[in-house]
Amino acid sequence: MVKWMRSRKPGFTLIELLVVIAIIAILIGLLLPAVQKVREAAARLKCQNNLKQMGLAVHNFHDVSGFMPPGGFVPWGAEGGWACNILPYIEQGNLANLNTAKNVDPLRYKAGPPIFYCPSRRNAVASPTQANRYLMDYASATPGDTPTSWDQFWYGDIWGMGWVSQQYKGIIVRGGYDSSGKWQGGKVTMVSITDGTSNTLMIAEKRLDSRNYVNGDWHDDCGWGDAWDPDVVRYTGQGAGPNPRKDSPGGVSGYDFGSAHSTGINTLMGDGSVRHITYSIDATTFNNLGTRAGGEVNANF
Repeated sequence: MVKWMRSRKPGFTLIELLVVIAIIAILIGLLLPAVQKVREAAARLKCQNNLKQMGLAVHNFHDVSGFMPPGGFVPWGAEGGWACNILPYIEQGNLANLNTAKNVDPLRYKAGPPIFYCPSRRNAVASPTQANRYLMDYASATPGDTPTSWDQFWYGDIWGMGWVSQQYKGIIVRGGYDSSGKWQGGKVTMVSITDGTSNTLMIAEKRLDSRNYVNGDWHDDCGWGDAWDPDVVRYTGQGAGPNPRKDSPGGVSGYDFGSAHSTGINTLMGDGSVRHITYSIDATTFNNLGTRAGGEVNANF
């Protein structure tokens, strides 16, 4: 009689299985930072493209109107600011057309144009803690008389019109048409940017509390539809610390520039070019970049 012998099938021992799991864990640990770097690089590139589109929109506005988009009058102003003014030039004409009563407030709850958001922070979604308004990640630049001087942001009048006679020195300045159709405040043209459009900062990422990307903050509550307010305007002077700075949990003044990127902020210059400015930039140089006609020489920034 022939006896058939059962062959024993090879398999993994417990030790071999543990070794395989350990190797997989090490590989995952090595890959995750690389994946995160790729994601951040893609987000930074998208952020730069957002600014590029805003630059084209600002230039198109100037070509049609003969001056730069105005920055508005006061916080929460019905006239809105620069971001409202460029809506027709960023393929948001339908949203702009909703402003039939010359009051942009209803627009703040309608939508958030995607180019107003840096993907390293948040998406174009309404903030539930800010009455479902759509917030904003970018701001125009206005300089101080010196890096440490204050207050050339408000000129002593936040809610009124006592600032009208003051000369704001940036590219996008405090001003616009009032409810009667009369122009109030400053008006900037390309020829008045005598420092050179490639040497003058126009729009950049604003600094935020990293805990409040979704919930907003006192300086990040009205959103892209705001007028002259830190929601859409920031100061190139130095406030409560270096400017610009990386986003952080707390310690945010509300007037500084900053970003979620590790090395610096993405900026839009007056000529429409996009540049990455590091957090280590000299304070005087950064403030000088905000002036359109200060006569400064800004090298190596």
